[in-house]
Amino acid sequence: MMNFFLKSSLCFFLCFVVEITFSQIDGDAIFTLPKVTTTEMLGISTPNTGSLVYNTSDDGIYKFNGSSWLRIDASSSLKSVVLNRTSGYTLPNSTNTYFDFPINNTHVQSLDSDVFTIVGNGRIKVLNSGVYMIAAELSTSNMPAGDTKYIIGAFRNNSLIGYLTRGSVDLPSQDWWGGTGILTYNLNKDDEILQSGMF
Repeated sequence: MMNFFLKSSLCFFLCFVVEITFSQIDGDAIFTLPKVTTTEMLGISTPNTGSLVYNTSDDGIYKFNGSSWLRIDASSSLKSVVLNRTSGYTLPNSTNTYFDFPINNTHVQSLDSDVFTIVGNGRIKVLNSGVYMIAAELSTSNMPAGDTKYIIGAFRNNSLIGYLTRGSVDLPSQDWWGGTGILTYNLNKDDEILQSGMF
């Protein structure tokens, strides 16, 4: 077993930013969106793409993107979860086998619990549909000498969706090593994202 020390991070960002600016405000210039509950919003049989409503159930503005309603107001922009572990773990020498990142609820630096739930080691559930940025970093102070293959993969509901980074390193002696990567992916409500590594 390789004696690695682990430092890893996971970041997820909901990529919706909406800004509305009025240069002059008077009573005749302000428009009001239709006010609906979540049940009423989801019950609209054929909403037009681009339709906007104000959802009174959760105090938010929603836009219909052609297939689903997405919350777009400022309170939903840049929602994230950040997990970080800086020591105390030995990475397995798992040739051609993925292992889950050993980061969980005990390693939370920030968590927007209205968008994310941590459900296990390296595993996070998203609570809203949308476009997410997934980032991960893995570094060690004692990568062994020789040729070592590495992969940091992202899984959605246990199916590989892509590599954040992959390659090999050939060190003449034991040394520091690290890898990082970013992946953007469209996720559905209740999808589970898993960060895994392979050496």
